[in-house]
Amino acid sequence: MKTKANSFLLRVEGRLNQYRGNVTQAAKKLMLLFGLVPPPFRIQIDITDQCNFSCPTCSKWRETPSQKGLELHEWLAVFNKIGAVPLLREISISGGEPFVHSELLEILRYAKRQDLRIVLISNGWYVTRDVLQQLQTIGVDCLIVSLNSLQASVHDKSRNKPGSHERIMQLVQDWRSLSRTMRLCLEMVVTEANYKELCDLARFVQEQELNGILFQVLAPVEAHYTFSKNRQMPDTLNDWYVSDPSWIKDSELLHNEIIKLVNMQKHGVPILNPPGQLRQFPLYYKEPDLIRKIPCLGTLSRMYIDPFGDIRLCYGYPLIGNILQDDPKTVWKNEQARRIRLDSSECSRLCRMLNNNL
Repeated sequence: MKTKANSFLLRVEGRLNQYRGNVTQAAKKLMLLFGLVPPPFRIQIDITDQCNFSCPTCSKWRETPSQKGLELHEWLAVFNKIGAVPLLREISISGGEPFVHSELLEILRYAKRQDLRIVLISNGWYVTRDVLQQLQTIGVDCLIVSLNSLQASVHDKSRNKPGSHERIMQLVQDWRSLSRTMRLCLEMVVTEANYKELCDLARFVQEQELNGILFQVLAPVEAHYTFSKNRQMPDTLNDWYVSDPSWIKDSELLHNEIIKLVNMQKHGVPILNPPGQLRQFPLYYKEPDLIRKIPCLGTLSRMYIDPFGDIRLCYGYPLIGNILQDDPKTVWKNEQARRIRLDSSECSRLCRMLNNNL
């Protein structure tokens, strides 16, 4: 009886995820059409530039940060300001690797006191059973960890960290043994080495009773850059993917996998991507130039804050202010923000297909 109930709830949750994604897309398109700028749907905070991994798909580890990030008292001031943004109730915190920040747990405690829904994104290396328990006690709503393959050799190579697959597997079992007041989701970067595993990863999520999986396409390494070294995303070659070994060569096989994945989603498997985005994945890898023609909607709904308090609408564009000196409600609609929104809708960077259009 319990199994049937769980299956029913998973199907309901899957349908709700599809609905939310479609509604969000429609809302953003209307905002773009009529020039509307409501308060941000979400604020993403990169709490540190530093990371204990050296993933080949990222460039943060290739440079040593030249500045120290915000102090604890400054982060507390940041969350005071964020808590006053109208309608905003969700933030996501990532890095680098957020657990590299020595005061992360204290920052999370304070953020939760502002009545914010907290999504924490991590590579999972430092998330022991004790840490999971602390996150639940604090009230973190969702933890998202990266898993790029069910095969240890493939995942560890993708993270350039031996033992990282084993750590994630242990994390999943530790989470399952707790009361599970905090949601646990996975995210996967889809590459040549793992694209035949998409359905296997989705089944794993369902079998382990996790709360969802988010698939991301490959982006140029410059999309994940060191903020202290660059004021905005460094330029990259338009055809960077041609020589990238992680780029998927057979888009037809990927297309078949995506069809199966969307069908699984329809039957309640908790896949978090909107189905419309999933269907674009094969086109992205087959004809990237066509993807460039899809209007980017990322700057309409999400604010980004880097480790130094600088505010952006997108990491590919200049900052629009600094949260310690400026009112986030004001900079969200300032002239610089207006120009960026107009320009970004026609942006040709391929990083838009990661999460910008969710």
